[in-house]
Amino acid sequence: MVKQIYETLQVEQSIFDITPELKQRVNEMLTATERKVPNFWEIDTTKSLYVPVDDGEIRVYHFKPNNPISKRPLVFVPGWGGTEIGFMDFYEVIHDKIECYYIETREKKSSRLDRKRAKMDMSQKARDVQDVIDYLELGKNDFVLYGTCWGGAIILQGLIDGVIEAPTIITNDPMHTLWFPKWFLRFVSPILPVFVVELIRSIVKRIQLRGMKEEVQRRRAETFADNAEIWKWKRAADTVKNFELFGKVSSITKEVFVTNGTKDKIHNQTDYPKIAAELPNGRFIYLKTDESRRERLMGLVSLEFCKVYKNDGIPTLLVEFEKSLHRNK
Repeated sequence: MVKQIYETLQVEQSIFDITPELKQRVNEMLTATERKVPNFWEIDTTKSLYVPVDDGEIRVYHFKPNNPISKRPLVFVPGWGGTEIGFMDFYEVIHDKIECYYIETREKKSSRLDRKRAKMDMSQKARDVQDVIDYLELGKNDFVLYGTCWGGAIILQGLIDGVIEAPTIITNDPMHTLWFPKWFLRFVSPILPVFVVELIRSIVKRIQLRGMKEEVQRRRAETFADNAEIWKWKRAADTVKNFELFGKVSSITKEVFVTNGTKDKIHNQTDYPKIAAELPNGRFIYLKTDESRRERLMGLVSLEFCKVYKNDGIPTLLVEFEKSLHRNK
Protein backbone atom coordinates (compact mmCIF):
# COMPACT_ATOMS: atom_id res chain seq x y z
CA MET A 1 0.00 0.00 0.00
CA VAL A 2 2.78 2.43 0.99
CA LYS A 3 4.67 1.63 -2.19
CA GLN A 4 1.57 2.37 -4.28
CA ILE A 5 1.04 5.72 -2.54
CA TYR A 6 4.72 6.58 -2.94
CA GLU A 7 4.67 5.81 -6.66
CA THR A 8 1.52 7.84 -7.28
CA LEU A 9 3.18 10.92 -5.82
CA GLN A 10 4.95 11.72 -9.06
CA VAL A 11 7.51 14.48 -9.00
CA GLU A 12 8.46 16.13 -12.23
CA GLN A 13 12.21 16.51 -12.54
CA SER A 14 11.64 20.17 -13.39
CA ILE A 15 10.88 20.82 -9.73
CA PHE A 16 14.64 20.68 -9.17
CA ASP A 17 15.39 23.10 -11.99
CA ILE A 18 16.85 26.40 -10.90
CA THR A 19 18.05 29.26 -13.03
CA PRO A 20 21.76 30.14 -12.97
CA GLU A 21 20.80 33.49 -11.47
CA LEU A 22 18.92 31.92 -8.54
CA LYS A 23 21.67 29.35 -7.96
CA GLN A 24 24.21 32.16 -7.86
CA ARG A 25 22.02 34.03 -5.41
CA VAL A 26 21.91 31.01 -3.10
CA ASN A 27 25.69 30.75 -3.19
CA GLU A 28 26.11 34.46 -2.50
CA MET A 29 23.67 34.36 0.42
CA LEU A 30 25.45 31.37 1.96
CA THR A 31 28.90 32.82 1.42
CA ALA A 32 27.81 36.02 3.13
CA THR A 33 27.09 34.02 6.32
CA GLU A 34 30.64 32.67 6.65
CA ARG A 35 32.44 33.92 9.75
CA LYS A 36 34.25 32.64 12.81
CA VAL A 37 32.12 31.95 15.86
CA PRO A 38 32.77 30.06 19.12
CA ASN A 39 31.40 26.59 19.77
CA PHE A 40 27.86 27.24 20.97
CA TRP A 41 28.01 24.62 23.73
CA GLU A 42 31.11 26.26 25.23
CA ILE A 43 29.87 29.86 25.41
CA ASP A 44 29.18 31.24 28.90
CA THR A 45 25.88 32.72 27.73
CA THR A 46 24.62 29.36 26.42
CA LYS A 47 22.43 27.60 28.95
CA SER A 48 22.33 23.82 29.08
CA LEU A 49 18.92 22.82 30.40
CA TYR A 50 17.52 19.41 31.29
CA VAL A 51 13.80 19.21 30.63
CA PRO A 52 11.66 16.49 32.26
CA VAL A 53 10.02 14.05 29.84
CA ASP A 54 8.45 10.62 30.27
CA ASP A 55 10.86 8.37 32.19
CA GLY A 56 13.71 10.84 32.24
CA GLU A 57 15.16 14.12 31.01
CA ILE A 58 16.53 15.43 27.73
CA ARG A 59 19.03 18.23 27.18
CA VAL A 60 18.16 21.53 25.55
CA TYR A 61 20.72 24.20 24.67
CA HIS A 62 19.40 27.74 24.87
CA PHE A 63 21.33 30.61 23.32
CA LYS A 64 19.95 34.13 23.32
CA PRO A 65 21.73 37.16 21.82
CA ASN A 66 21.77 40.46 23.66
CA ASN A 67 20.45 42.28 20.60
CA PRO A 68 18.81 39.76 18.24
CA ILE A 69 17.78 40.88 14.77
CA SER A 70 14.97 38.32 14.67
CA LYS A 71 11.36 38.83 15.70
CA ARG A 72 10.76 35.39 17.18
CA PRO A 73 12.78 32.45 18.56
CA LEU A 74 13.66 29.15 16.91
CA VAL A 75 13.06 25.67 18.30
CA PHE A 76 15.47 23.38 16.47
CA VAL A 77 15.29 19.56 16.34
CA PRO A 78 18.39 17.97 14.75
CA GLY A 79 18.53 14.55 13.13
CA TRP A 80 19.04 11.21 14.85
CA GLY A 81 22.82 11.16 14.58
CA GLY A 82 23.24 14.90 14.95
CA THR A 83 26.00 16.04 17.28
CA GLU A 84 26.80 19.60 18.30
CA ILE A 85 29.94 19.81 16.17
CA GLY A 86 27.94 18.78 13.11
CA PHE A 87 25.79 21.90 13.37
CA MET A 88 28.48 24.55 13.67
CA ASP A 89 27.80 25.84 10.14
CA PHE A 90 24.13 26.20 11.13
CA TYR A 91 25.11 28.05 14.29
CA GLU A 92 27.56 30.24 12.39
CA VAL A 93 24.61 31.75 10.52
CA ILE A 94 22.38 32.43 13.53
CA HIS A 95 25.01 33.35 16.15
CA ASP A 96 24.11 36.68 17.82
CA LYS A 97 21.10 37.03 15.53
CA ILE A 98 18.31 34.82 16.82
CA GLU A 99 17.29 33.15 20.05
CA CYS A 100 17.38 29.37 19.70
CA TYR A 101 16.37 26.29 21.67
CA TYR A 102 18.35 23.29 20.40
CA ILE A 103 16.65 20.03 21.45
CA GLU A 104 18.67 16.84 21.82
CA THR A 105 16.13 14.05 21.39
CA ARG A 106 16.12 11.05 23.69
CA GLU A 107 18.24 8.71 21.55
CA LYS A 108 21.17 11.13 22.00
CA LYS A 109 23.95 10.33 24.45
CA SER A 110 23.04 13.35 26.60
CA SER A 111 19.59 12.11 27.63
CA ARG A 112 19.05 10.81 31.16
CA LEU A 113 16.56 7.98 30.94
CA ASP A 114 15.24 5.10 32.97
CA ARG A 115 16.85 2.33 30.98
CA LYS A 116 14.22 -0.24 31.94
CA ARG A 117 11.17 1.86 31.12
CA ALA A 118 12.13 4.46 28.52
CA LYS A 119 10.35 4.21 25.16
CA MET A 120 12.06 5.21 21.93
CA ASP A 121 9.20 5.29 19.43
CA MET A 122 8.52 8.33 17.24
CA SER A 123 5.34 9.31 19.04
CA GLN A 124 7.25 9.44 22.33
CA LYS A 125 9.93 11.65 20.80
CA ALA A 126 7.23 13.94 19.40
CA ARG A 127 5.69 14.23 22.88
CA ASP A 128 9.14 15.12 24.18
CA VAL A 129 9.38 18.02 21.73
CA GLN A 130 6.00 19.35 22.86
CA ASP A 131 7.04 18.80 26.51
CA VAL A 132 10.00 21.12 25.88
CA ILE A 133 7.73 23.72 24.26
CA ASP A 134 5.32 23.52 27.21
CA TYR A 135 8.02 23.44 29.90
CA LEU A 136 9.69 26.56 28.52
CA GLU A 137 6.28 28.21 27.93
CA LEU A 138 7.16 28.93 24.32
CA GLY A 139 3.60 28.40 23.15
CA LYS A 140 2.53 31.70 24.68
CA ASN A 141 4.24 33.58 21.85
CA ASP A 142 5.15 33.27 18.18
CA PHE A 143 8.06 30.95 17.31
CA VAL A 144 9.46 28.75 14.54
CA LEU A 145 9.69 24.96 14.93
CA TYR A 146 12.34 23.53 12.60
CA GLY A 147 13.31 19.88 12.31
CA THR A 148 15.89 18.38 10.00
CA CYS A 149 16.19 14.79 8.74
CA TRP A 150 14.96 12.50 11.56
CA GLY A 151 14.03 15.58 13.57
CA GLY A 152 11.69 16.53 10.73
CA ALA A 153 10.18 13.04 10.82
CA ILE A 154 9.56 13.40 14.56
CA ILE A 155 7.71 16.67 14.00
CA LEU A 156 5.57 15.15 11.24
CA GLN A 157 4.72 12.19 13.49
CA GLY A 158 3.75 14.64 16.20
CA LEU A 159 1.44 16.43 13.79
CA ILE A 160 -0.13 13.10 12.77
CA ASP A 161 -0.68 12.30 16.46
CA GLY A 162 -2.01 15.78 17.13
CA VAL A 163 0.45 16.38 19.96
CA ILE A 164 2.67 19.12 18.47
CA GLU A 165 1.56 22.74 18.25
CA ALA A 166 3.64 25.50 16.67
CA PRO A 167 2.89 28.71 14.72
CA THR A 168 5.35 27.99 11.90
CA ILE A 169 6.54 24.48 11.09
CA ILE A 170 9.52 23.70 8.83
CA THR A 171 10.99 20.30 8.04
CA ASN A 172 14.27 20.06 6.16
CA ASP A 173 14.91 16.77 4.32
CA PRO A 174 12.40 14.90 6.53
CA MET A 175 13.03 11.14 6.52
CA HIS A 176 9.95 9.10 5.64
CA THR A 177 11.60 5.94 6.98
CA LEU A 178 14.82 4.99 8.75
CA TRP A 179 17.65 4.97 6.22
CA PHE A 180 19.66 2.15 7.84
CA PRO A 181 19.51 -1.18 5.90
CA LYS A 182 16.15 -2.86 6.55
CA TRP A 183 17.61 -6.37 6.53
CA PHE A 184 19.82 -5.47 9.49
CA LEU A 185 17.03 -3.71 11.40
CA ARG A 186 14.48 -6.49 10.89
CA PHE A 187 16.55 -9.67 11.10
CA VAL A 188 19.83 -8.93 12.85
CA SER A 189 19.47 -6.12 15.39
CA PRO A 190 16.45 -7.59 17.29
CA ILE A 191 18.36 -10.76 18.20
CA LEU A 192 21.63 -9.09 19.18
CA PRO A 193 22.23 -8.27 22.85
CA VAL A 194 23.47 -4.74 23.49
CA PHE A 195 26.96 -5.90 24.50
CA VAL A 196 27.32 -7.74 21.19
CA VAL A 197 26.32 -4.65 19.23
CA GLU A 198 28.95 -2.74 21.23
CA LEU A 199 31.55 -5.33 20.30
CA ILE A 200 30.71 -5.17 16.59
CA ARG A 201 30.33 -1.38 16.51
CA SER A 202 33.00 -1.14 13.80
CA ILE A 203 31.11 -3.64 11.61
CA VAL A 204 27.84 -1.73 12.06
CA LYS A 205 29.71 1.44 11.21
CA ARG A 206 30.98 -0.06 7.94
CA ILE A 207 27.43 -1.12 7.03
CA GLN A 208 26.25 2.40 7.76
CA LEU A 209 28.95 4.04 5.63
CA ARG A 210 28.94 1.61 2.73
CA GLY A 211 28.68 3.45 -0.58
CA MET A 212 28.66 6.88 1.06
CA LYS A 213 30.84 9.07 -1.14
CA GLU A 214 29.90 12.54 0.12
CA GLU A 215 32.78 13.62 2.37
CA VAL A 216 30.84 15.89 4.72
CA GLN A 217 27.94 13.45 5.13
CA ARG A 218 30.39 10.63 5.76
CA ARG A 219 32.07 12.59 8.55
CA ARG A 220 28.64 13.25 10.11
CA ALA A 221 27.78 9.56 10.02
CA GLU A 222 31.16 8.54 11.44
CA THR A 223 30.74 10.98 14.33
CA PHE A 224 27.28 9.54 15.04
CA ALA A 225 28.57 5.96 15.06
CA ASP A 226 31.51 6.82 17.30
CA ASN A 227 29.39 8.72 19.84
CA ALA A 228 26.27 6.57 19.90
CA GLU A 229 25.14 5.16 23.23
CA ILE A 230 24.44 1.64 22.02
CA TRP A 231 21.43 0.69 24.17
CA LYS A 232 19.60 3.85 23.13
CA TRP A 233 20.54 3.43 19.47
CA LYS A 234 19.50 -0.21 19.43
CA ARG A 235 16.18 0.32 21.20
CA ALA A 236 15.36 3.28 18.96
CA ALA A 237 16.26 1.38 15.80
CA ASP A 238 14.34 -1.75 16.82
CA THR A 239 11.27 0.37 17.65
CA VAL A 240 11.15 2.21 14.32
CA LYS A 241 12.25 -0.52 11.93
CA ASN A 242 8.80 -0.44 10.28
CA PHE A 243 8.27 3.31 10.58
CA GLU A 244 6.87 4.92 7.40
CA LEU A 245 5.43 8.40 6.80
CA PHE A 246 4.23 8.03 3.23
CA GLY A 247 0.51 7.44 3.24
CA LYS A 248 0.13 9.03 6.68
CA VAL A 249 1.08 12.71 6.36
CA SER A 250 -2.06 13.32 4.31
CA SER A 251 -3.92 13.52 7.64
CA ILE A 252 -1.95 16.63 8.67
CA THR A 253 -4.03 19.76 8.16
CA LYS A 254 -1.50 22.35 9.35
CA GLU A 255 0.68 24.29 6.94
CA VAL A 256 4.13 22.71 6.77
CA PHE A 257 7.14 24.02 4.86
CA VAL A 258 9.39 21.30 3.44
CA THR A 259 12.84 22.53 2.43
CA ASN A 260 15.68 20.97 0.48
CA GLY A 261 18.80 22.01 -1.37
CA THR A 262 21.18 19.05 -1.43
CA LYS A 263 21.31 15.29 -1.87
CA ASP A 264 23.49 12.44 -0.64
CA LYS A 265 23.32 8.70 0.05
CA ILE A 266 21.13 9.14 3.12
CA HIS A 267 18.91 11.92 1.83
CA ASN A 268 16.95 10.94 -1.29
CA GLN A 269 16.13 14.30 -2.82
CA THR A 270 13.00 13.19 -4.64
CA ASP A 271 11.35 12.20 -1.35
CA TYR A 272 10.90 15.76 -0.12
CA PRO A 273 8.60 17.25 -2.77
CA LYS A 274 6.62 14.00 -2.54
CA ILE A 275 6.15 14.51 1.19
CA ALA A 276 5.20 18.15 0.57
CA ALA A 277 2.73 17.07 -2.13
CA GLU A 278 1.03 14.54 0.15
CA LEU A 279 0.62 17.17 2.86
CA PRO A 280 -2.71 18.95 2.20
CA ASN A 281 -1.10 22.27 3.10
CA GLY A 282 2.49 21.43 2.31
CA ARG A 283 4.79 23.97 0.66
CA PHE A 284 8.13 23.08 -0.94
CA ILE A 285 11.13 25.42 -0.95
CA TYR A 286 14.19 24.41 -2.97
CA LEU A 287 17.53 26.22 -2.69
CA LYS A 288 20.10 24.25 -4.64
CA THR A 289 23.60 24.12 -3.22
CA ASP A 290 26.47 21.74 -2.54
CA GLU A 291 26.03 18.99 0.06
CA SER A 292 28.86 20.48 2.11
CA ARG A 293 26.70 23.58 2.72
CA ARG A 294 23.60 21.71 3.93
CA GLU A 295 23.81 22.87 7.56
CA ARG A 296 24.62 26.42 6.50
CA LEU A 297 21.48 26.40 4.36
CA MET A 298 19.44 25.35 7.40
CA GLY A 299 20.80 28.33 9.28
CA LEU A 300 19.88 30.69 6.45
CA VAL A 301 16.30 29.41 6.18
CA SER A 302 15.90 29.50 9.98
CA LEU A 303 17.17 33.06 10.16
CA GLU A 304 14.85 34.32 7.43
CA PHE A 305 11.75 32.72 8.97
CA CYS A 306 12.67 34.08 12.41
CA LYS A 307 12.97 37.61 10.98
CA VAL A 308 9.25 37.62 10.18
CA TYR A 309 6.10 36.80 12.13
CA LYS A 310 3.78 33.87 11.43
CA ASN A 311 1.19 36.12 9.77
CA ASP A 312 3.82 37.59 7.43
CA GLY A 313 3.96 34.30 5.52
CA ILE A 314 7.02 33.13 3.62
CA PRO A 315 10.03 35.45 3.98
CA THR A 316 10.59 37.74 1.00
CA LEU A 317 14.10 36.39 0.42
CA LEU A 318 12.72 32.86 -0.06
CA VAL A 319 9.64 33.60 -2.18
CA GLU A 320 11.38 32.92 -5.51
CA PHE A 321 12.55 29.53 -4.31
CA GLU A 322 9.10 28.07 -3.57
CA LYS A 323 8.05 25.39 -6.05
CA SER A 324 4.53 24.60 -7.25
CA LEU A 325 3.29 21.17 -6.25
CA HIS A 326 1.08 18.85 -8.31
CA ARG A 327 -1.24 17.06 -5.94
CA ASN A 328 -3.39 14.04 -6.81
CA LYS A 329 -7.04 14.82 -6.17
